[in-house]
Amino acid sequence: MHRLKATAMNDHMFVETLIITSAFITIAIILVASVLLLEKRG
Repeated sequence: MHRLKATAMNDHMFVETLIITSAFITIAIILVASVLLLEKRG
């Protein structure tokens, strides 16, 4: 039972880390895409 509780806590931290990481990746992709579009227009 104790082990199960610890696993749940680790999963919660993992999910939060995953959300933060995916958010940063999305921002990076948007920045790269906008720079490429600006270079194509220029």
